[in-house]
Parts: sequence; structure tokens; C-alpha cells
Amino acid sequence: MNADVAIEWTGTDGKVTGNFPKVSKFTGFSADATEQEGHYFCFEVDEQYEGQKVTVIGAKQKTAQDRKWVVRLDDLVKASKKLTVKVAGEIIFTLDFTGAQLAET
Repeated sequence: MNADVAIEWTGTDGKVTGNFPKVSKFTGFSADATEQEGHYFCFEVDEQYEGQKVTVIGAKQKTAQDRKWVVRLDDLVKASKKLTVKVAGEIIFTLDFTGAQLAET
């Protein structure tokens, strides 16, 4: 993420703006070679959720007992352009990436 990435919050709804550079090889993200290149967004949920299962819903859905997340934006921006984070079935926050720019290089 570039330094200009920002989130404007209205309650639990966030609008993400800024530039996301393209990463050419991110082997720590996935064993799937098709997901090792792209644009990534990292975030951490609040420490009050430590030890709880967090579900992140975007282009794909994943649940893990983890507070730190990295999401590949390439498929997300082709779909709804929104990312929803839930704990125990309740929405913690939603991020809208409509205003984000994915750089080609």
C-alpha cells in the first residue's frame, strides 16, 4: 500500500482511497501461483477480537482465528468492490474500495 491510502469512516462503513502498487511476487500470500501477483491490502482487527474466529468476505470468503489479514484486491475490484469483516456472525466493519486505484506497475 502506498502512504496515501486512507479510510474515511462513517460508523462501521469505511471508504478506502489511495494507490495500491502491483506486487510481482508475494509467495507468502498463497501457494497458488496465480495469487502471488497483484494488489494487496493489509489490516488488523481490534485486540478485543483476540482468540475469536474472524470471517472476511470479499471476492472470496475465509474464516480464521487471526487478527492480522492480507487481502488480494484484484478479484475484489472486479466483483462488489466491498470487503466485510464479521465476528460471531456480526458485521464489525465494511470497506468500500470504489475510490482505490490499482497501479499497473
